[in-house]
Amino acid sequence: MKSDDSQDDNEDESVSADDSFEYKVEEEPEALEVKPKINIKPTSDHSTRDLGKKALQTFKEQQSLTVERLQDLHGSLISRPTEASQEEDPMGLYTDLMPHQQHALAWLLWREQQKPPGGVLADEMGLGKTLTMISLVLKTLPEFQKKQVEESSHRFKLLKNFGGTLVVCPASLVAQWAQEIRKHCKKKQLTYEIYHGPNRESNIKRLVRNYIIITTYKLLSCEASNRGISNLLFKVHWERVVLDEAHVVRNHKSQMCDAVCRLTANKRWAITGTPIHNKQMDLYAILKFLRCSPFDDLRIWKRWVDNKDDAGHQRLTTVMKTLMLRRTKQELMNKGQMEPLTTKVCNTIRVALDADERLVYEKVLMYSRTLFAQFLHQRSEKQSMFEMGASYDHRHPTTSPYIAGFNKAQRQLLAQHADVQSHEILVLLLRLRQICCHPSLIHSMLDQQDLDQQNLEDGAINFQLLNQINSVNLKDDTDKCDIDDDDDEESGVSERVIENLLTKDNPVFDTERQSAKLRSVVSTIKSILAKKEKVIVVSQWVGYLQIVAESLKSIEGATYKLYVGSTSIKNRERIIDLFNDEDENPQILLLSLNAGGVGLNLMGGNHLMLIDIHWNPQLELQAQDRIHRFGQKRNVFIYKFICCDTIEERIEKLQEKKLKISGEILSGSGKVSTKLTLDDLRSLFNI
Repeated sequence: MKSDDSQDDNEDESVSADDSFEYKVEEEPEALEVKPKINIKPTSDHSTRDLGKKALQTFKEQQSLTVERLQDLHGSLISRPTEASQEEDPMGLYTDLMPHQQHALAWLLWREQQKPPGGVLADEMGLGKTLTMISLVLKTLPEFQKKQVEESSHRFKLLKNFGGTLVVCPASLVAQWAQEIRKHCKKKQLTYEIYHGPNRESNIKRLVRNYIIITTYKLLSCEASNRGISNLLFKVHWERVVLDEAHVVRNHKSQMCDAVCRLTANKRWAITGTPIHNKQMDLYAILKFLRCSPFDDLRIWKRWVDNKDDAGHQRLTTVMKTLMLRRTKQELMNKGQMEPLTTKVCNTIRVALDADERLVYEKVLMYSRTLFAQFLHQRSEKQSMFEMGASYDHRHPTTSPYIAGFNKAQRQLLAQHADVQSHEILVLLLRLRQICCHPSLIHSMLDQQDLDQQNLEDGAINFQLLNQINSVNLKDDTDKCDIDDDDDEESGVSERVIENLLTKDNPVFDTERQSAKLRSVVSTIKSILAKKEKVIVVSQWVGYLQIVAESLKSIEGATYKLYVGSTSIKNRERIIDLFNDEDENPQILLLSLNAGGVGLNLMGGNHLMLIDIHWNPQLELQAQDRIHRFGQKRNVFIYKFICCDTIEERIEKLQEKKLKISGEILSGSGKVSTKLTLDDLRSLFNI
């Protein structure tokens, strides 16, 4: 048995689920002889009657600036390359570009001549966005080399050191960018430097001699904060900055977003297959990076775009129609611009919990339902106080249907949790999901990344709450409440069993014990290895992957590697190379969803197992695209493991509901939420 690093944290920022905003990308316009006019709808919810003189002047200035900019953006569509336009492959490129990539290259070149120079390449995953961007660098190389010669001129002396293209990406993609350059470009045609790690280049002159510099979001943020580290990247005037997986900076208030916006560059690009990962505000972060004035001004954005009316929606549609190129695999296949992909077969494997696991699950479920019902009761009380005002009688609060039927045990639980916070509900949801995978996981402490994966409409989670949240750990004293004999008889469980159910002494929490789901996972892996094919096992929790790794020792001759956030960049590249080589080991790749769920090419395997369910089905689809992509020669098999009669089945129904309308995210006809609402929680807890 061969194994690799087993560290348990992820460097890459996890992707959260949230309200998604939709926008419409219209068809390519026909060639026009006159400048098109756009009908700017008035904003319905901003009356000017109550504005003072200064405020009214500001309003009119913003209005004039907004309308003028929208007219300019819309007018630029006259010169946008038509769908039939295709740019010739650049000199120095080994690989022949596909028709859709040649069209994308023509579009990229066009956008770099517009204002702002740059934009959003939002093609669906697996369509070769990296190669397309490398082609852009090669195509514009003669122009850049000419600028380098002029570096010593007076004009450039006034600027910072002049550099080529800076690529900022998650740590998991650094090696892949380097590999793509080596694979597709003639030797020494496109020099690059990986700017990462303790031994990274410290001489700015040597650094900017390369045409492409590859770095990570985390390192860039560190240099921005100047924590004793040279902020070399901010001392360069870049020809071009490219953000790969640009949704990483979707929080415009984050240090990461601030860092990328501070970079000095002539042209700016955002690459992402999911430009709307969370909500409408995600696009503001991208526009802020692109410096798309005036919409990079938060005040104008909120008043004229993010204002919840049709006029704001129309403005955003106009902006994104101009700045973004988005195609899907199905769209290109329908047009004959792409060969059909191999077949993808999805299998859902239903697993029944063991009797011991069911006892633990039902105990935690009762605890969770009780606290959630109290949480709803608290909200009801607050609403009554708001509606009744001074007439509200604190001595006789309103009767709530949520807690009316509580038994003695439940009321004693509430005596310890009089004021239930939303983060406690989130932790309990997480624990229920972990029990389905392996009960031992509920005794682990939580980190912020675990919590970022939980999303509640009401009640944000921040770092200050981390210590308090970690204390909700279901330790020995949380379940030792008195329980009526009647309750015991109804449940068929003795008080002694219940009292000791959640202690670490319970054998069900032994990490060496194979849970019901784990046995099913191992059995499926055995059948795949018997076919001499490779498999990827995906989980949100590194602790779970480590438990799986231990169980793989029971399979004679099986080899595996762990690919998690703490895996070094050097090891990541080697692991991917070995996995994609059919003649090499490992046969099994244990992959953290957050460390490797996006961007990676893992076509060496054609089986992918999702061994725990995520709130956001889009993230699971992204993971599937690691193996189901252009160039895959084998049919692809996806296995999704779901525990019967548990919260996993309820999450599955939520996923189906969200996926049913998810096509509207990028078509503009509707709105989809990937964030947990109170109605979602009522469904999960069956309340």
